[in-house]
Amino acid sequence: MWRCGRCGRRLRTSRRLRSAPHKHYALPCDGCGAVTRVGSGTLCVREIRPLSDPCFGLPLRLQAACAGQTLWAYNPGHLAYLKAYVQADLRRRPDNRLHMTMVERLPSWLKQGRHRAEVLRGIERLEQVLIG
Repeated sequence: MWRCGRCGRRLRTSRRLRSAPHKHYALPCDGCGAVTRVGSGTLCVREIRPLSDPCFGLPLRLQAACAGQTLWAYNPGHLAYLKAYVQADLRRRPDNRLHMTMVERLPSWLKQGRHRAEVLRGIERLEQVLIG
């Protein structure tokens, strides 16, 4: 993540930048208009579109309609985490007040008990996508 050299705001890129060693790019700040030069390496896409990979900007493969919403996962590990969370009888919160956990960022419809069976069916459909 790159920040503006003047105001500290996050800099956004609309495409993936690849550069050779010692090459620099000039990224304008949306806030103050200053131009910050960033060094070599790879920048991730900062214009995050819904249901797309935040780094590459590609549509997510693991998507399914569920409870009037769209259930999605980034990868098999993320899907397994969601399944374990939804299947759990007791959902304990860690005593970590400094950072939000992934569970706290989950949409409320996914955490509601009344959608448990439908969410589990949606997770099973996504698991079949991984197998097939």
